[in-house]
Order: sequence, then C-alpha cells, then structure tokens
Amino acid sequence: MTSHQSASRTAFIAAVFGAGLMIAFQTAAKATRDALFLSSHDVSLLPRMVVLSALVSMVAALAASRWMTRFGPGRLIPVAFGLSAVLLMVEFALVDAFRGPIAVVLYLHFGALGAVLISGFWSVVNERWDPRTAKRYVGRIAAGGTIGGLAGGLLAERVGALLASVVAMLPILAGFHVACGLLVLAMRVSGPGAAPPRPDADARTTRSGLATIAGTPYLRGLVALVLLVTVSEVVIDYVFKARATEVFGRGEELLRLFALFYTAVSLLTVVVQAAASRPALQRLGLTRTVALLPVGAAAGAMGALAVPGIVSVTIARGIEAILRNGLYRAGYELLFTPITPSQKRAAKTLVDVGVVRIGDIVGSGMVQATLLPSVAAATRTLLGVAVVLSVGAIVVALRLRRGYVRTLERSLLSRAVQLDLSEVEDAITRSTVLQSAGGLGITAVRPGITGTAEVAAEVQIPEPASTAASLDPEARQIVDLRSRETGRVRAVLEGETLSPSLVPHIIPLLAWDEMVHDAIGALRRLAPQVTGQLIDHLLDQHEEFTIRRRIPLVLVTCPTGRAVEGLLRGLEDSRFEVRYRCGRVLSRLLELNPKLTAAEERVHEIVLREVDVDRGVWESHRLLDRLDDEEWSPVMDELLRERANRGLEHVFTILSLVMARQPLKVAFRGLHTDDVLLRGTALEYLETALPDRIRDALWPFLEDTGRPRHVRRSANDVLADLLASNQSIAVNLEELRKRRGSGATD
Repeated sequence: MTSHQSASRTAFIAAVFGAGLMIAFQTAAKATRDALFLSSHDVSLLPRMVVLSALVSMVAALAASRWMTRFGPGRLIPVAFGLSAVLLMVEFALVDAFRGPIAVVLYLHFGALGAVLISGFWSVVNERWDPRTAKRYVGRIAAGGTIGGLAGGLLAERVGALLASVVAMLPILAGFHVACGLLVLAMRVSGPGAAPPRPDADARTTRSGLATIAGTPYLRGLVALVLLVTVSEVVIDYVFKARATEVFGRGEELLRLFALFYTAVSLLTVVVQAAASRPALQRLGLTRTVALLPVGAAAGAMGALAVPGIVSVTIARGIEAILRNGLYRAGYELLFTPITPSQKRAAKTLVDVGVVRIGDIVGSGMVQATLLPSVAAATRTLLGVAVVLSVGAIVVALRLRRGYVRTLERSLLSRAVQLDLSEVEDAITRSTVLQSAGGLGITAVRPGITGTAEVAAEVQIPEPASTAASLDPEARQIVDLRSRETGRVRAVLEGETLSPSLVPHIIPLLAWDEMVHDAIGALRRLAPQVTGQLIDHLLDQHEEFTIRRRIPLVLVTCPTGRAVEGLLRGLEDSRFEVRYRCGRVLSRLLELNPKLTAAEERVHEIVLREVDVDRGVWESHRLLDRLDDEEWSPVMDELLRERANRGLEHVFTILSLVMARQPLKVAFRGLHTDDVLLRGTALEYLETALPDRIRDALWPFLEDTGRPRHVRRSANDVLADLLASNQSIAVNLEELRKRRGSGATD
C-alpha cells in the first residue's frame, strides 16, 4: 500500500467514526432538546421557537459561508466543533438555575450551530477525496453516521431511564463534539502533503454565496428541492410532536419516547441503507433515488389522513426520517460533486442550512396559520399540505438530472483548463491545455508524411504507351497522371483545369505514398461534384484497401447529407482503419456544418459493434499511416498520441457525433493520466452522461477490473468515486512523457 493509499485509508476511518459521533450527537441532542423544551414550555410555542431558531441559523449560515470560502472547511469545522463543546458545558452549568431560558438557548444552539457543523463535515468529505473515491466512501461514511444515530438514541434513552435527568446528557454531548473536532483534524492532516485543499483557479473571483446561487440554475434547482422537502418535514414533524404531547403528556417520559422513536428510526435506516441504498442508486440513478424521500413523505401523509391517530402519524414521520437518512442524504451530497470547490464553499452551507431554515420558517408559518381555527382541524390540513409539497419536490428532483450532467460537463472543462493555466508555465503545454476548451482548427495535409513501405511496394502505376502531341488537353492530362514521373503527375494535380472526368485516374494515386498529398488536394477540389463516385470507391470491398482508407480524407470538403450517409456506412466497414478515418472525417464535417446530424440510435448501434470484440482485438488496432488528420480528432491531442488506445479513441470519436465534444475530449484525456482526481471526474462524467447500454458495454475497456458486464457495478462503487479534482491533465501527461523520454535516454 502506497503512502497516498494509507493516508486515504486513515482519513476514511476518521470520517466513518466522525460521522458516527456526529450523528450520535444529533440524535441524542434532538431527544434532549425536545424533552427539555417541551417539559419547560407549552407545545404551542414550538412553531415560534422553530422560526427563531431558523433566523439564528440563517445568520450562522451566512457567516459560515464567508468563513468557509476564506479558510476552507478543513480549518473552520474543527474549531466550530470545539466552540460547540464549550457552549454545551456553559449551558450545563446554568441549566438548573435558568431552566426555561437555557431550554431556549439549547434549542437555538442545536438548530443553528448543529446544522452548520453537519454541512461543514460533509464539505470536508467532499474536498478530501477525488470524485470516484468519494463516491465509494460516501455510502460507508453515511452508514457509519446511521449506526452512530442508533447508538445516540439508545444512549439518550438509557440516560433518561437510569438518571431520570435530561440535563445529564449535556456533558456527554460536549464530549462527542470534542471527539468530532479531533477526527476532522485527522481527516485533514492525513490528506496529501498534510496540506489543506487548494482552492480552484476561480476562487479569487468567486461571488458571494447568494450571488453564486442566484447565477447558477443548477443550484437554484437544489434550493427548490431542499425548500420543499424541508417544509414538508416541518409540517409532518409538528403533527407528530403535537400528537405525542397530547397522548403522553409532558415530563421525562417524553425523553424516553423521543429517544425510542429516534432509535427505532436509526435501526430501520441501517436496514434500508444495507438493503436498498446500492440497488436504488444502481437502478434508479442519483436524482430518482433522491426523489424517493418526497415519494415516501407523500405516501405517509396520505396514510395518516386515511387512518388518523398517533400510530399513523408516527409511521408517517418515521418513513420521512428513514428515507431522509437512509437514501436521500447520500444522494443529496453527491448532487454537489460537479460544483467547483470555490462555488461549493460559498453556496453549500447556505443551501444546507440557510435554505433549510427558510423552510423551517415557512413550515412553521403554515403550522401557526392552521392552528387559528382549531388544533384538531389543523392536523388534516397540515397533512394535506405535506402531500402537495412532496409532489412538487418529486418533480423538482427528477428535473435535476439534466442540470447535474451539464454542471459536470462545465466542471470537467474548468478543471482541465483553469487549473492547468494556474500551474503550467511551459508555453507549449499551456497552449495544449487551452485547446481543451477551444475549437479544433482544420489544417491542410502536410507534405512529407508517407505511408508504409508495404503499400508503396504494392502500387504499380503503368507507363503510358504514348504521349503524342496530337492528344487533346484532357487526354494529355490522363497520360501524365498515368505516368511514373512525379513532376508530370504533380503538374496535372496542381493545375487549374482539373475536370471531374479525371477523378477515376486520380483516385489510384491515393495508393502512391509519394503523391498521396497532391492527390488528396486535387480530389478535394473536385469532391463536391463527384461525392457519389468517391463514396462508391470507399464502400467497394474489392477496391484497394490503401485507397479506401484514404478516401475519407477527401470527403472532408463535402459538408452534405450525402457525404454524411456515405461515411456512416463506412463506419460499418470490416477494416478498422477505414472505420477510423470515416469517424474522424464525419466528426469534422458535423463540426464544420452544425446543420448536419447523425441519428443517435444509429450511432449507438455503431458504438456497440465496436466494443463487441475481444480485448485482444481491441488492443491490436493500429494505424498503417499517419496523415494530417490528427488535428481533426475531437478527443485526441499531441500529449496522448503515444499513450492512447486507437480503438478507444475511435469509440469516443463516434460518440462525439451525438454528445458534447469538449467534455468528451477532456474525459478522454483524463482517462490517460495517472492523476486519480481527474480520472475520477472523467469516469463520473462518462458514467452519468452515457446511455446505459453504451456504458455497460464500454466500461470493461475503461476500467481494468475484469468484471463481466452482466454484473453491473453499484453506484457506491462505480458512482462512488466522484468529487472535485484540482489537478492538471496536461501537466500529468507531459511529466509522464518526459519520464519515458528520460528513461529511454538513460
């Protein structure tokens, strides 16, 4: 195990225990807070308390957003955990003398600082690992938190039963937060180089959290989702607590009731995570898994409406809590993975805490408004409101997928370009980096690059029988073209009087290495008039292979539907290099003329045929000659030419016909680096953006796992390696090439 792997493993263990202690604190703290407040104040004050707590949380979220951007979560969150522990001990010292006021302070403490700490902890997790590693770890870290929640509920219940004292939990809770702070420090210190994560290149120009959210449609979608599910939770939670107080009264029994409820929820959450989390992410995808929370909340609320009573309301609240902690939380955190670190630091706390607290205010306002007629009538009204809100949340969650993919594309590009420019001093490397965001310019065919000696030996151009001066100009041109004299042939090819009737005599010159560039140039001038003839030669299986693999280079000057159809048929050829050239030229044509398109279903079928081969066949694909169509590739660049597999490049070229080109190019480059951060981002983009059947067929060639394709990797393994990568692809590739060159010299 390398030092990097060992450090990552240490951080992962610290994260699991940190999540466990943090959620154990949260569960025990909720039971303690609710019992202390409801035993000190009337339940009718609860909505007002929720609103006040929400206002304090919003202030804390705004401050945390600013500090998070400035210091980073790795530095800020351990300090915040320590501050929370100190406040708990102060509250413990004063609670006996000022029980009522301290109950209010404790409610505000848990509602404000507790939410900021949870959000900050997950920000540390998001920034600690590369995208794919993070996704693999997030599910396990969340499971550790769930087990911690179970332990926290049991602890609160036992303290209430044995000591018959709510306030006895406060020193224990303080100890939890001290331990959490130390574990977050361990996560940060065990990072690469024991340094805090470096902000991304746009950090200096990052707007405030509110401006970032306002200017980012994807973040606005997340805000809408969080707001709807939060208001729904507040409404259902109030109905549950009101019923519980009505049935069980006030006092220490409430601590035991809430402790048992939260313990049972934690236990069932463990079961849901173990049995349903991975299948849900695998089969439903990220956004549909997130949508299960409002689906469950709507179902529970409708059940409580149909069968009124404490049992049905408890079940409704339990379903909402189980789905929130068992499925929604992990999926929700992963929705932030494509967002750049600077934007995430500015906005995430505001979404996690500020928006949640706005939801608390809105929900409490709804509760307060329904209490005016009567408490009994309020229950049915509130449950109906919860159903409507949950349906709205389902719609918003399902619409987030498109924004997730688009944000991932932009993130992929920005990480490959902006971060490279911040680190690369070499002008050539910097230029290469800029190409990943700019267009690919077409260049002329360079003279001096020849094909193989084997092909040159095959070509036999017969000498003309006569060059009589009496021949007409066109006949004389034919005689010159069929001569073996390069000067005479080149003079005809470069002349201004080329006729389409000469094409049958020029096409054979494509097999003559010394004249191939002149022949391609001449045919390009005539190609729009003889497109059908060129396609016939391309698709003729009896035509010389050397000619067939070079004809696509001519068709690049034919941006027409006829040429596109011919090249698509060429993608079905039995010879790889014919398919390879057709793919490159077809991609170039579609780039030059956006009105030209290729049917998505047809392209997918072509890709499936390409990958339906043995790995040995796949890896044996080679090019017999290199002409100057390298610059036309939608995915290849100079740094990759010695490393990239031609079969994989060809598949990506075909995919570029129906997918966004620049993210696909950067993803292809990312696959060929040793930088696990950027490779993880590249794989996540492909895993999210590719259609299911394409992804399943292609994945064995992207990962050296040896897995059969009928066993699909779960989202906590394949989808579990995402998060922001701040490393440079180009620098990584350049270093590898220099190392290889140095090794060869030595």
